[in-house]
Amino acid sequence: MQRITQIRRVVDDTKKLLSGWGMPLDDPIILRDAGNLILWLRPYPIVARVATLFTGDNADFWGAVWRRELQVAEHLMRHNIPIVPPTSVVPPGPHQVAGSWMTLWDYAESVKGPPLGLDGIAMVRKLTLAMESFRETLPFWGAWIHVREAVEQLRPLAVRNPRVKNVLREVEVVEQRMKDEPLFPAHGDAHPGNLLPTHNGYRWIDFEDVSLMPRFWDLATFVANTALLEGIDHPIVVHARQLSDVSNDPETFWWVLRARVVMSLSSNLALALAGHGDRVFAFRQWDRWPQFFQEWTQNQPGSSA
Repeated sequence: MQRITQIRRVVDDTKKLLSGWGMPLDDPIILRDAGNLILWLRPYPIVARVATLFTGDNADFWGAVWRRELQVAEHLMRHNIPIVPPTSVVPPGPHQVAGSWMTLWDYAESVKGPPLGLDGIAMVRKLTLAMESFRETLPFWGAWIHVREAVEQLRPLAVRNPRVKNVLREVEVVEQRMKDEPLFPAHGDAHPGNLLPTHNGYRWIDFEDVSLMPRFWDLATFVANTALLEGIDHPIVVHARQLSDVSNDPETFWWVLRARVVMSLSSNLALALAGHGDRVFAFRQWDRWPQFFQEWTQNQPGSSA
């Protein structure tokens, strides 16, 4: 009931905002309400992304995140990276609505696209190259905030559940190692779900986790769930491993892949145990983790396995 009330407040404030531009708004269509609220502001070709804030969340922090999203989107457009762009119909924001923040983007209809396959790896590579020239200030380890939030939620459970305790221990191991890694501008969450299939091909979306991350972070993000759930010998993972820069620095790639898997594992587990997210998917990841870790260990540079 509380969430319904929040959404109504967002809709009311959005209607007032568009009314000021002489644009009467029908009832928006909710395209997604997981993580952030995504609304199609029909009849206009505009999609609103609204930060879902909880008690204690810092609204000013999310206002800065939303401003950075728009900066990054404009940068990627200048470098001809296919993205769903901010709207040009009205000011894209960020705009304050219902105590939160909203940005406005072009409406791009999602269609059934061809399997991403190795083309997805090529898109990640171009994205990574474009991000390297982004010169605005970025936070450190922005994407890792999800892990730290998950740890706080999982810690009480670790007292009586050895498997949860092992997950938290794994977070500590990879985080300690990653502290020694140099950092580079990254999308931060470049998984296949953030490539939207449209009538004009796949387009990158969701830039809220853009930050300074270890080398290969976006590549590892793209293949992490495939490596975890399908095995590290899956063709997409093998292709990533055979890229020239990965071949020249395999140790960094393997550690970053492990870190990205741990991020997905811990974040989704915390959401599932709290009654949110996809429980089936989270527990499938959890069940597969021991096998992934064994495969990871056997494929370390210098391993005799």
